[in-house]
Amino acid sequence: MRTPSRVEEDDLLSGLVASSPLTFLRIIGDGKFTSEHLLSYEAGYRTLLSPTFHFDVAMFYNNYDHLLSLEPGAPFSETSPSPTHLVVPFFLRNGLMGTTYGIEIAPDWKPTDWWRLQGSYSFLHMDIAKSAGSLDSSTPISTEGFQPSAPGCPPIISGVNKELEFDQTYRYVSALPAQVIRNYGTADLRLGWHPARSFEFSVVGQNLFQPHHAESKGDPGPLVEIRREVYARSLGEGELHGQP
Repeated sequence: MRTPSRVEEDDLLSGLVASSPLTFLRIIGDGKFTSEHLLSYEAGYRTLLSPTFHFDVAMFYNNYDHLLSLEPGAPFSETSPSPTHLVVPFFLRNGLMGTTYGIEIAPDWKPTDWWRLQGSYSFLHMDIAKSAGSLDSSTPISTEGFQPSAPGCPPIISGVNKELEFDQTYRYVSALPAQVIRNYGTADLRLGWHPARSFEFSVVGQNLFQPHHAESKGDPGPLVEIRREVYARSLGEGELHGQP
């Protein structure tokens, strides 16, 4: 169970939606929002298939009830503060329900002493719907569209020898319709040199497949885009071992 927060108990948040006529949208917490419920089932299996190959899989199914919804109320006119304006209220209620299910897979293979391959894949399906009597038509769609259905991150990590390291990482994330963000795939590369135990020099390239791509939307504001970048850095003994 998730109990209501102070914000959900007595929130009063207004935002301008039109200047002519002057109209505000207002989200109201009036103490009638109750606890959300979750019944979750999870199962997993982890095994060492060989001395060099490790495999991990996990599955889950979640059943949600009494989820937060925004229920519209009757618009009303308000004179204070001036000038007179129209208020469109939305009340915090428990009008949504839904299910999610998915799987996570994470293999790890080290074919040689200098070469290691790791991967991960996650699949998520989300189905959010209105309960009987709910008038919230926007929250189910926006909630489902804020989570990627298939994020994957299969990196290939290889150390050439004790002095050189070469890491390659590719990742793919599916689209976020509610944030108007397309699916994307990109890669990172790193070449590291350890001439001594107390020193490392590396050249790193991140998000190399495109000049920039969006991963999330600002709230409020435009899309936040991640740029391609290439840089070099050096680390001394303290930094290599996590010391200040």
